[in-house]
Amino acid sequence: MAHADTARGSDNRAAVSGATLTNHEAVRQVAANLLQFEGSRFTADERAEIQAIADGSAAQDRGKFDALVKLLKKVKGFAGAVAKSYDAFKGWYDGLPWYVKGPLSAAGVGSNLYDIWQLFH
Repeated sequence: MAHADTARGSDNRAAVSGATLTNHEAVRQVAANLLQFEGSRFTADERAEIQAIADGSAAQDRGKFDALVKLLKKVKGFAGAVAKSYDAFKGWYDGLPWYVKGPLSAAGVGSNLYDIWQLFH
């Protein structure tokens, strides 16, 4: 699994987005990236929850998008974007930072955006 490195961000962007990941791998990578790049904005409990997702020790969810949606709720702007129109949600997704969007793109999440948005409507 590719790990983000601030000193070599552009190198890792290519590595993460050029790979093919399963949904489970993508969720774990996004969790690790959120901790690395945005960890200070989370509470201790949230960091522990995200760390459990990143290291694979979190309880496995049963639904196709359960783990992904649980993690997306931790990404800045998700709640506001998913509450709006699909176009607004897609715009939010398109504007995600590389360390979130890269692993999601590598897992093909972009092709499921409408399904994810519909879960909330």
